[in-house]
Amino acid sequence: MVLIIRKKKNGFLKSSFIFFIFVPFIYYISFHHHQSLNIPRNETSLNLYKYNELPIQWNNHPRGVIVTLMRSTNHSIFRIINMIHSIVLFHSTNDQFQYPFLIFHDQNFTLSMRQYILSCVNNHKKKLHISFIRLNFLTDVQLPDKFIRRRKLGYHQMCRFWSYDVFYHPAIVKSNYDYLMRMDDDSYFWNKTKIDLFHYIDEKKLDYIYRSWYDEDNQALFPIEKQFFNRKKSRTNCIYNNFFIIRLQWLYKSGRVLRFLHELIRDDLLLREYIGDGCIHAAMLDIDREVKTEQLKQLPYGHNHHIMLINREGPYFNPSMNFSQALTNSCNQLIFINDNTTEIKRIKI
Repeated sequence: MVLIIRKKKNGFLKSSFIFFIFVPFIYYISFHHHQSLNIPRNETSLNLYKYNELPIQWNNHPRGVIVTLMRSTNHSIFRIINMIHSIVLFHSTNDQFQYPFLIFHDQNFTLSMRQYILSCVNNHKKKLHISFIRLNFLTDVQLPDKFIRRRKLGYHQMCRFWSYDVFYHPAIVKSNYDYLMRMDDDSYFWNKTKIDLFHYIDEKKLDYIYRSWYDEDNQALFPIEKQFFNRKKSRTNCIYNNFFIIRLQWLYKSGRVLRFLHELIRDDLLLREYIGDGCIHAAMLDIDREVKTEQLKQLPYGHNHHIMLINREGPYFNPSMNFSQALTNSCNQLIFINDNTTEIKRIKI
């Protein structure tokens, strides 16, 4: 389903919308009183398996899309509202243009959850384009008794999603986007970006931009990487890819990278073994010797308690004890931490 959010001058639309099963539809909502988030358990999940192009006037803007993956929980909903607030307020674009959002969710996502998110983000002057897309996480993969490293299966599925599945989802492919930006539900910008990030990657003709690195051992990835370049030991340097922007045509046309990804999804390796998607992205950039990348050390980005301070190479962990609790009030304010103090910052929406 495709949603366009626009303020209205006279009153507000009622919550009883026309609903066409399995067919994308467009409607407009306006501000209304925010009630407490109360999710009926007997609501049916939303689904969509046909995709139409969003009615966006791109003008001279690159065809960029902001993508996130959320859980059907109150906490994830509070965080995703906060993330959207931060982009609307701090992603510096010209002429009030707003790039579209794709919110991927599981089968437990309900109409009440969707309506709550939309009611909270509808307080901005910019017109927002938001699509909610259901994913099927059911799998019959049998986990082996012997493995190198393992986390919960849902975490393995998330790593596969950001390593492969998202790039080939019909909502991405059929819309002919040029660039895809990842922002997790607990990601946020904590100050003005000072540049339109999609224009930046487009004008500099880059293939991939990111903010930071992190260290993680990946024994399960090592045998695959050895097939593509001369690596003597397993990778430890991985991209902190809770934020990244990728030029999709680079990925689709890079034969070596595609062969690498196909090796990872063959026999459901990414579900049977834990391989971090940040390490997979780092390997992708190493495998293609002609890829053009850039680390944006000036980008004011945060991911939950991890703050990317200006010109700092890696993330700084801020141990603020009240940050998660503060996010329950994200409907009417942007909430973030942006330095090495535990002070929580708020901007009223």
